[in-house]
Amino acid sequence: MPVLQLDDQQFPLNTGATRIGAGADADVVVPGYSAIGIEAVIDGGTTPTIRRADEEAHVRVNGVLLGAEPTPLMHGDKVEIAGLELRFADDAKAGATQFVSASEIAALSGVKRAGTSRATTASGGRLVSLVDGKEYAIPGIGIVFGRDAACDVVVAQSEVSRRHAEIVPDEHGYLVRDTSANGLWVNGERVQGSHRLARSDVLRIGTEEFRFYADVVAVPKTLTPAKSVPAVPAEPIAAPAVVPAAAAAFPDSELLPEAEKAAAPPVAPQAAPLAPEPAAAPSSTPVTPVSTVPAKDPRPVVAILESMNEGPGKGTKYELHTALGHVGRGAHNDVRLSDESVSETHAKLQRREDGWYVVDMDSTNGTYVGGTRVMGERRIEGSPDVRFGGMKFRFTAVGVGGAADMEGKGTRAIAMMGRASAMPARSATPQSSVPAQPVAVPEPAKPAGGVPAWVWIVAVLVIAAVAFFLLKGRA
Repeated sequence: MPVLQLDDQQFPLNTGATRIGAGADADVVVPGYSAIGIEAVIDGGTTPTIRRADEEAHVRVNGVLLGAEPTPLMHGDKVEIAGLELRFADDAKAGATQFVSASEIAALSGVKRAGTSRATTASGGRLVSLVDGKEYAIPGIGIVFGRDAACDVVVAQSEVSRRHAEIVPDEHGYLVRDTSANGLWVNGERVQGSHRLARSDVLRIGTEEFRFYADVVAVPKTLTPAKSVPAVPAEPIAAPAVVPAAAAAFPDSELLPEAEKAAAPPVAPQAAPLAPEPAAAPSSTPVTPVSTVPAKDPRPVVAILESMNEGPGKGTKYELHTALGHVGRGAHNDVRLSDESVSETHAKLQRREDGWYVVDMDSTNGTYVGGTRVMGERRIEGSPDVRFGGMKFRFTAVGVGGAADMEGKGTRAIAMMGRASAMPARSATPQSSVPAQPVAVPEPAKPAGGVPAWVWIVAVLVIAAVAFFLLKGRA
């Protein structure tokens, strides 16, 4: 029978509607909040669903705010109402553990870690489901996997034990312990007792797989002093060159000995700054990054991928400017993801006449849309979550973004402004050459080209003077 669990209490659900909240009409009373009324309703059936009682009710399922449409409840789902967490449990999913035979255990093979093993610290621990893309943060007290609804990560399968495994942090990183009857796999190998996790390890529980992430242990930079050793012979070489330069600056014979004595001790310190001075030439390099800033693609954005993974990179947006974009770890991709779970060429996003499609390029860890693995290609409808390996994104199509679309948005006017702003730059070049024209005397250079311009100017002045005197005489 499906039930709701609140701490040690269990509330059986009706075959019809079960109202959750406070007051006389509530079937499941939330303690301590008598003024909230009915917040949520669970409709029974083969697959129970939960919905809000009214538009102003705030109900969360697995941490996600419930919308206007009802959502199905699965064994182990967490329902949050008025700050209290209730767990949905189904007896049919929480029965006795089914033991798997040795031959079936040998047939199980998990996804292996991509890349080299990297040790982690006891911070930033999280798990990403390779089935539906859900993320689970690992708190300081650890995280528990199992079939029981009270577990932090519920895997509702008969071959999974009620309390199957746990991950706990310690002073050396994160440790996973197997407490199951049918075993736990890490990178395709069965764990005996406990196992130290490395970044990007893949855990297999039942038929579900999870990729482990945590902060990587920082490598101490002990090799940097060795780089200064080659700079030592450069100092004596630069020192003799500095002394003659100082002597040449003081031609007075009486100052030469004092200058050399005074300059001799500082020569070594000065040689050190003089050697980096060529490196000061990178002062011109700040100009280069400035030129890379306008390297932003001027073409209109046609789609956006927004990172949904927890951590510092959450919310990072990747823009697509063409109807075909490649996603992967390699430098040749339009969207480059530096994560071990992403293949060199992982997938491609393509806009067609009937919408956007994602095409999996035979990636190792798969491409998922809305929690379902893509076999070949799949059409993207709306703004679903799209996952490449362990990297989860929200895909949003911006629009057609064609030239006809942009004409009404002032793009053509901006282009004209760009041309107008370029014209002063062209006129500046002739202006700088104007003072050079009298020196070069271009007029004699073209005698056969007709009457020189200065003759016309003199003629106009003479005619103007004659006209002036005639008019003055008549007056």
